[in-house]
Amino acid sequence: MQTSTEKSTHSTVHKNSTSQSPLIEMEHSFNVPVDQLFKAFKTSDALKAWWWPKGLYADRVDIDFRKGGKYFINMKGSNQGGGDGMTGLFEEIIENERIVLTDQFADKNGRAISAQEAQMPGDWPELGYITFEFDSVDEKKSRILFTQEGIPAEMKKDCIQGWTEMFDKLEAYLGSRNVTNT
Repeated sequence: MQTSTEKSTHSTVHKNSTSQSPLIEMEHSFNVPVDQLFKAFKTSDALKAWWWPKGLYADRVDIDFRKGGKYFINMKGSNQGGGDGMTGLFEEIIENERIVLTDQFADKNGRAISAQEAQMPGDWPELGYITFEFDSVDEKKSRILFTQEGIPAEMKKDCIQGWTEMFDKLEAYLGSRNVTNT
């Protein structure tokens, strides 16, 4: 999302779409300053508190939060496919503005696996992309423009539901921390 305060002129945001793999785009607003929202993406403890949809949780988060750094987020609570989690690299990080990461299924040890190995239906690419663009609405409010590339058309509805639940969990996490702009 371009804003008048954006410092970067080059972005690695991925927004490719095909009929078999439509781009998922979502926006969610939060009642916290943008710097507090961004902080919820930077640490293992924060991600454990809100990552994964309702009924699922992250029991292990390994994160090297820097450009080129690797992450692994393990998933618990589901007995239906999906592998054990997700892994990838941070392709771009601009403080309080943007996070771009690659997205692959992972086994319980954080090793990238194929969608077939993860028992996921549909035609998945080997590598997907997730982009979070952060925007300051005012001193106390912010929003995320989220895009995800590489989701098969038949999984789009489930993916949107999952991210909606995750953003709701993120909102509750931020509210429970009684975040202030100090």
